[in-house]
Amino acid sequence: MLNRIKSLINQTLVYGVGTIMTRLVTFMLLPVYTNVMEPGKYGIAALIFTFLAFMNHAYNYGLDSAFMRFYSHEKDDDKNKVLSTAVGMALISSLFFSAVVFFLGKPISELVLSDLSYYIFFRYAAIILFFDCIARVPFAYLRQEGKPMVFMGVRFMNVLTTLGLNIYLVGFLKMEISGIIYTNVVASIITALILYSIMFQKVKFIFSGEIAKKLLFFGLPFVPTGFATAAMEMLNRKILEKYLGFEEVGIFSAAYKLGIFMLLISTAFYYAWQPFFLREGNKEESRKLFGRVMTYFVMVTLGFWMILTLFIQNIANIHYGDIYLLGLKFQEGVKIVPFILLGYVFFGINQVLLPGIYFENKTRYLAVVAIIAAFVNVGLNFILIPIYGIMGPGYAMISGYIILVCLTYILSQKYFKVHYEYGRVLLLFVIFLTAGFGVYFTSPPFIIKVIIIILVPILLKIFKFFKKEEVDTLKRLIKR
Repeated sequence: MLNRIKSLINQTLVYGVGTIMTRLVTFMLLPVYTNVMEPGKYGIAALIFTFLAFMNHAYNYGLDSAFMRFYSHEKDDDKNKVLSTAVGMALISSLFFSAVVFFLGKPISELVLSDLSYYIFFRYAAIILFFDCIARVPFAYLRQEGKPMVFMGVRFMNVLTTLGLNIYLVGFLKMEISGIIYTNVVASIITALILYSIMFQKVKFIFSGEIAKKLLFFGLPFVPTGFATAAMEMLNRKILEKYLGFEEVGIFSAAYKLGIFMLLISTAFYYAWQPFFLREGNKEESRKLFGRVMTYFVMVTLGFWMILTLFIQNIANIHYGDIYLLGLKFQEGVKIVPFILLGYVFFGINQVLLPGIYFENKTRYLAVVAIIAAFVNVGLNFILIPIYGIMGPGYAMISGYIILVCLTYILSQKYFKVHYEYGRVLLLFVIFLTAGFGVYFTSPPFIIKVIIIILVPILLKIFKFFKKEEVDTLKRLIKR
């Protein structure tokens, strides 16, 4: 079991580097955005990207997940047919959707920003969405073929382009929103071109109606699921704008970027986890294996959550001269970060619970589960934001994801009962949450935070969390 988990960890680390580089660029650009732009301008940019996040799910309609599901079960000759059909579907549908978004730029601008003057940005958004979405299947192909280094290389090129152009256009030319949008257009085009040049020989002029139907029926339930997930993550910005204005949206969105640390871990894990559990299959021995994966995932993510919660204010205050990691006008939002981080922990836990639903092709039920969680999240945002301001979305996010985890757990266990280690997982939550929130509400000196980090593994040892084979494996790794 430990050897197979080691393989999963290796894949997670490699995919993690590529994913971290891509996501980390938004974190690295925080000093550029928050020291150059006013909170109100940054809030407008955040709402444009909220629109992009929602539309990504409509454009993709679960096609990459459906592709991986059927590609992994086909023989060599049929694999090309699945790949070619998926690529054809992505190209045709993305072109259609982008044409619609392009010609409806003005009404979309009025709907999202209550202002027609920004409509040109939504026309550029149509270009970004087209190239981003036709790149989804090639990225899924690289994951399914076990080519994480190529995957990472393409991500790295995207990072270099995004980082370089943002620094130049926003940092030096002070183009603000225009610079951010232009950068994303160029980066999306370059990424898609690289991916299609890599897999050009694999794609044939083949289109199977039968395969397309299978991909469509498997993937379509991911659309409401994706919309619901995006609603939990992004709709809070529009509600903030409604009650508090663009400035508070900007402050919240900038602080939200600090929560990217936990999103990186969950996303990197998912890229490795999905092909891993599909390969392992619904065997009897997988029930214990997947349970152990859950324990380790919770331990790692809560460990990072605790460390980040302890030092998030110190991180935000990192500066060189007058340039702060998070601009002084945006520092008010730091208090929300621990709640965003914890929300992403539950987001990751939900991903670990998916195998049973995938094995039985019951993905349509994921839509129902996600919609219920989204209604809870959005409803709480409307209730809590007028009362607690920018803290409201944090409380609502955690509540929504806890509902999502509970419902997914019930559904997945019904189809494939996994032997989760409930006692160990509960112990992790008690120790890490007590340490993290204890520091959050008391703000002790730096040295006390360091002592707490040292004490936590000792407490886990005292409460006999670690099993003998885990300790032995850890000793061997340390010796190497």
